[in-house]
Amino acid sequence: MTDFVVQEARWAPVSAGEYDRRTRLLSVNLAVVDAVHARFGHQSATIIAAIVAHERVHAWSTGRALTHEEEVRAREAATAAAGAHVVADIDTVLAEAWA
Repeated sequence: MTDFVVQEARWAPVSAGEYDRRTRLLSVNLAVVDAVHARFGHQSATIIAAIVAHERVHAWSTGRALTHEEEVRAREAATAAAGAHVVADIDTVLAEAWA
């Protein structure tokens, strides 16, 4: 198991979270959390739980995992933590930022 630190920060809503293997820092994008909360009404703590669960899978990945398979596991973890509707709403906010 990899230890990591969780921090909250704000950046353009192009990703909900990031994990930096070098620093073992897991960052949650509060701009996305705020946008999902404002638009869909989910509690911020629930949105953050989904993002942390997703990024935790990346943190614990061995680096030998296939990118697609790792992403599937990360989405499953986020769904288990917060529900499919929260994950879908995060996806909606992110997709609009990329449009």
